[in-house]
Amino acid sequence: MTGLNKLTQAYRNRIREGKPVLSLVSGNPNDNGFVFPAEILQKEYACYFNKQDYHPDPKGLLEAREAVCHYYSGQGALFQPEEILFTAGTSESFFYLFSYLCEAGDNILAPNPAYPLFDDIAHLAKIELRHYPLDEKNRWEIDFDALEQHIDSKTKAIVLISPNNPTGAVASAKAIQNLARIAHHYNLAVISDEVFSEFYFSKEIFPRAQTVADFPLLFTLNGLSKMFALPALKLGWIAVSGAKKRVEQALDALETMADTFLSVHTPIQKALPSIFEQGKDFKARYVQEVTSRRNLCLSFLKDANPIHFHPPQGGFYLTAKIELRENMDEEDFVIRLLEETEVLVHPGYFYDYEEGIHIVFSYLAEPEILSKALPLLVQFCR
Repeated sequence: MTGLNKLTQAYRNRIREGKPVLSLVSGNPNDNGFVFPAEILQKEYACYFNKQDYHPDPKGLLEAREAVCHYYSGQGALFQPEEILFTAGTSESFFYLFSYLCEAGDNILAPNPAYPLFDDIAHLAKIELRHYPLDEKNRWEIDFDALEQHIDSKTKAIVLISPNNPTGAVASAKAIQNLARIAHHYNLAVISDEVFSEFYFSKEIFPRAQTVADFPLLFTLNGLSKMFALPALKLGWIAVSGAKKRVEQALDALETMADTFLSVHTPIQKALPSIFEQGKDFKARYVQEVTSRRNLCLSFLKDANPIHFHPPQGGFYLTAKIELRENMDEEDFVIRLLEETEVLVHPGYFYDYEEGIHIVFSYLAEPEILSKALPLLVQFCR
């Protein structure tokens, strides 16, 4: 177990010893009862394999890109098929973009706290990832003064994650417009990660970067993993907008990268129009159930001192700050929580939270697990 953190070691020891665990850490919808209708996929895949052909387009099959454009048009975001490029998931999208936008030694700004994968991708792309802070006291909104202090002549882009993972914050239209102002002033691209956009817990229209502000160069990322609970099928996309010349240059470069690898599975591209159209009912039920589980979580944590949190506006995760009387660090806290209550959550340091004890957990878990685990968490903190 060399190299494992202490929490992972404690978790694996419990599993090996046959001890129960109430896990609140999985953000995989399939692990938590959300399964896309098999018959839709079986029908589409059967059509492909009954008449197999392989004539790849580096950007992706036209009918699939048209389906993505149709999805966005229903939400007021207008893209043309030639402005869409498919990837084998959002991680690959980020790698393409980091590689395109930067030369070795350049930097990109990304939010903190954040999912740690970005640091690994930046390392692979041989660039520097600089972290701009999200303000916990202000509902995890972007600290724009601090963000600008991180910009220098080597800065090429800013990453926006909205809904944010793991804070659950959603950037307001005003914040996005402020980000666009900074992007224009410093001539920077913006990468808008919207993979949790279907899970926006508001009656208002989701504030999508492409629809609420004008950017010099904007890359909008999404995919099937979260949207349709299809993480195994590895289909993501990059939608490019902004100044015409910069958009054309970006698409040419990205198409060359995509043509080098042709990593996107042809059958899933063939199936995409049907997934969007025939999967609507599933997605509606899925979103409704995730919303219900999020609300159940909030009901258990309401007024649960010393647990303090901002209700997540979107996504799958909740971040809480724990104020304890006794001196304890995050790692000790989550390990004791696991050993004494069977409840597994993540410590904040996994996501680079800096001050105090923070925990991060997913409310995707089955309601029965949430109903058992959350009261134990509250009781343990008290």
